[in-house]
Amino acid sequence: MKDCNTKKPLSRARKLLAQPDELYQTNSVAYIEADLKINHLRILMAIIKHLQKPIRYKVDRSGRTVRIPDSLLPGLDADTRLGKNRSLEIPVSDFHIGRTNSARLRLCLDELCSTRVSFPSASVYLLNTFPGLIAGYTFPAYAKTVRVSLPDQLVGRLLLTEEGYSHYSHSKALTLTNKYTVRLYWLICSWRNRGGFVITMDSFRKILQLGRGYDKYSNIVSRVLAPAMEELRSRFPIWFLYREYMAEGKRRLVFKIKVLLPPDEQKRLKNEAYDFCFNLLSQTGIRTDVLSELFPWVETEDLKPFVAKMIDLASYIKSHPDIRDPQQYLRSSLQSWLDDWALRYQDIGE
Repeated sequence: MKDCNTKKPLSRARKLLAQPDELYQTNSVAYIEADLKINHLRILMAIIKHLQKPIRYKVDRSGRTVRIPDSLLPGLDADTRLGKNRSLEIPVSDFHIGRTNSARLRLCLDELCSTRVSFPSASVYLLNTFPGLIAGYTFPAYAKTVRVSLPDQLVGRLLLTEEGYSHYSHSKALTLTNKYTVRLYWLICSWRNRGGFVITMDSFRKILQLGRGYDKYSNIVSRVLAPAMEELRSRFPIWFLYREYMAEGKRRLVFKIKVLLPPDEQKRLKNEAYDFCFNLLSQTGIRTDVLSELFPWVETEDLKPFVAKMIDLASYIKSHPDIRDPQQYLRSSLQSWLDDWALRYQDIGE
């Protein structure tokens, strides 16, 4: 799912959310399956930071088939015995592991050479699993930069904006010290334009690589969900709420994404959504009193999915003249939608 489309003017809401240090990354990074420590995630963010030129090149040409110019890509390594590798020259300071922690940085880079990673993808033509996040590195004593080698196909996965992309504040992400909170921050940023998402507990465990210590749902709540929710809510302009429910014998989590916007911006967005829905019902021949009754319960972050629901319901009612009471049908459908978060948001594929 694409977070934005730069062929169109940026919305006021998007501008209000934009950070001067925002990093663009493909949504598949948010779903990456790997046992990554907090310092591993910081190294990954440093890599993504140094891939911003090719990522933004593709973002700026969203919706078109794009070939990235070679001048924007990391250079190819001379030694290709194990397949093509590309190298990035990254200042030590960009890893944010500490100026005097070169030994720790080397240890983390060593670990990433053998940390298996898998990317989600519906395509059978892409290599999605790699034996290490990096292929190797060069870091001489007292050096101010690290030369990080990445498998060429992994670089391709990090640049695959066709599977969606999002953005987040790099500086705020670096203040997080819990690896699970970083992963959840990435996830909610990738779904911010849809208001929320639904995910099975099995998929959630898989993405975050939760071990046996998290077999109990209560442990996931106390160690992962609750701390992340509270930290993001207290310090970030984007955070989440969640609900748990059972369906088809499986536990699912529903994430509702909250975004901090100024009151005047919220009012503008609500007025625009209300006017659109009012005109839609008027054109369809449905009385608008249901809209006046239920719209005050719609929160700002749910305006887009609410409008989409209204469009679907109006189309359905119009194509089914046999519905005896269109107003009551609309009222009961919208009330169910408002009551059940799982009906509002897209279910992430297992």
